[in-house]
Amino acid sequence: MNQDWTPPAPIPPKSGPGDWLRSLKTFRSQIEGLPERIFTQPAWRPPIPGTPFFVMAPELIEQVLLTQADSFTHGDLLPRMMRPAWGKGMFLAEGEAWRAQRQAAAPAFRAREIETLVHRFVAATEKMLERWLKQDGAEVERHGEMQRLTFEIIVDVLLSGGEGFDSDMMRRDVAGLFAEVNHIRASYILMPDSWHASRPPIRSEYRVRIMSHIRSLIRTRRSSPERGDLIDLLLKATDPQTGEALSDELLADNLLGFVVAGFMTTAVALTWTLWLATSHAPTRERLGRELAEVLGDQPLTAQSLGGLTFAGQVIKESLRLYPPAHTIARVSRDEAELGGYRIRPGQRIIVPIYAVHRHAAQWTSPHGFDPARFSPDQQVPQRFAFMPFGGGPRICIGLAFAMTEITSVPATLLRAIVIRIANGTEIWPQAGVVLYPRNGIRVRISAKI
Repeated sequence: MNQDWTPPAPIPPKSGPGDWLRSLKTFRSQIEGLPERIFTQPAWRPPIPGTPFFVMAPELIEQVLLTQADSFTHGDLLPRMMRPAWGKGMFLAEGEAWRAQRQAAAPAFRAREIETLVHRFVAATEKMLERWLKQDGAEVERHGEMQRLTFEIIVDVLLSGGEGFDSDMMRRDVAGLFAEVNHIRASYILMPDSWHASRPPIRSEYRVRIMSHIRSLIRTRRSSPERGDLIDLLLKATDPQTGEALSDELLADNLLGFVVAGFMTTAVALTWTLWLATSHAPTRERLGRELAEVLGDQPLTAQSLGGLTFAGQVIKESLRLYPPAHTIARVSRDEAELGGYRIRPGQRIIVPIYAVHRHAAQWTSPHGFDPARFSPDQQVPQRFAFMPFGGGPRICIGLAFAMTEITSVPATLLRAIVIRIANGTEIWPQAGVVLYPRNGIRVRISAKI
């Protein structure tokens, strides 16, 4: 394979006197103002009072997210930003409240439960394919199409099709809610974490409407026959230590959180993966051969997914270069020491996953596209050097769901169609709450002959 390809992305120049000016780009996109030292050093404290402390070395990230996790909490800013999407759900919960929700919901997201959903992923993708092929040769905007697809999948899998509410209106409301959450205010960057504790929570009319639908759905489903979807598993979920079930309020908050996360993060992961897989000729050709060898003319199943080894490498390399969740933020609750630096209580800690995935100490040709780095004969990346789903006890509960979907959709698409980038399409990653293509990705679709 020709691996000499560096996909477009912000790559900082050598550090110099212009660093402070470049840092202003952070206001436009969080990854664009990162200086070179964040891609080369184990940790870094900017020489400006009140700025975050950056942690890049895997052993230091492990301290923050695992071994000393209780000392590094969400703080006050993150809940203020994300409360409209997650409410009191497990993403923002701390301590015992988080443990109880996490353990109660975990059985619904076990790999063996997710494997039974592959046929639903395939069916939704084939439905989209049918719609595309009616416009053979027409342009489509892939990121928008992946958002539509992932929303249909999450509604089908989580809510059995969303019976009883307008799915299109729900999708528009969820997209509107996400856009509100994605709006980065200057105070998020300039003001200390403690300042946000006294600020009013961000109110969203989108959330009000969505939660009304979800609460109505929960009431209906509690008195309905089981359907075998994820909401059935969550309705039956209990804390293994106390035997208590999730309250309707917590169930509704977590359902909305799962919808938002499953909708937006998986959509961008699919968008980047399909772009990389179809833009690099050696990768495109090898993927085609693997799909033909493993699947032939048989339908995709949970069993056949396991044989798509190279597809898995491409997906991991895509998640390395363009991690949907590009940053993890924590706040030090106690005085601590990280990499020789003294950390005071209230210090904001940033784990810049985008930079960790491109760090010179962990990766050869860190900005280059090379699926071979994840081949079975290569050394597994150091723990906390590759973390597209986070790390430690708070690693994404939907990891198995997301990976199965991110494999099923491209495998279904690429065996049936040819995807070409439309003329004039400019690719550039934009960092908001997730890492998405700033201008979208316009492509032309045609059936394979």
